[in-house]
Amino acid sequence: MLIDRTRIRHFRLTLCCLYLFSSAIFAAGPTLTDLGGGKLQLGQILIHKDERWFSLPGRVLRDEPPLEYLAVKKGGMKGYESLFELDTTAGEFNIACILIGLDADNAVLPRYHFDKRSVKGDGVDVLVEWGEGDGVTQTRAEKLFLLDGKSVQSREWAYTGSVVLPDKRYLAEEAGTLIGFIHDRDSIIEHRKGIGLGQFGEVKIDRDLLPPVGTPIRVTIRSVVSQ
Repeated sequence: MLIDRTRIRHFRLTLCCLYLFSSAIFAAGPTLTDLGGGKLQLGQILIHKDERWFSLPGRVLRDEPPLEYLAVKKGGMKGYESLFELDTTAGEFNIACILIGLDADNAVLPRYHFDKRSVKGDGVDVLVEWGEGDGVTQTRAEKLFLLDGKSVQSREWAYTGSVVLPDKRYLAEEAGTLIGFIHDRDSIIEHRKGIGLGQFGEVKIDRDLLPPVGTPIRVTIRSVVSQ
């Protein structure tokens, strides 16, 4: 008997979303709105489901070491180590990842904090933009970081999904970590190879590129997984 893999995937996706929405994470939280044309709205996240990308607003949170995360949720506990704060919860961010086709079953998470082994997971591009009209600047997220005085060029980001504990606590929600680069199991997206592993405090920010702390920004997550 032939298996309809599309239907199976849709069923798994629906179950996952229902599970997350029924948890305490989403008590009285925002609903998923169908905007038509393959577009969905979840809180502040605009999801282009058919084109497999989503974007959301935030702001520059800090611009100096120590840094371990590219982005945390709004009010995230690890904000003191994050470049950006985004206007979302970890649960919303994870559902957006699932809705553009990212699958945590493909992930191999870090074994521990600062694990030098590369993580595995569905590939994504992470883009950041700020400004308005003709003054909009967009860059790949990794290029904002300097290591040994040079811009980081490795664009290898992966969806790892974080961890749901047996008691249903979602670690990304508790820590507030959305996108990391030092191999933290709590993060939803991690840099495959890590940035500055073994060089804690040496990862700096290109202040000639990044706008000042407090500047509104928009982050885009785009799936690079072949369909």
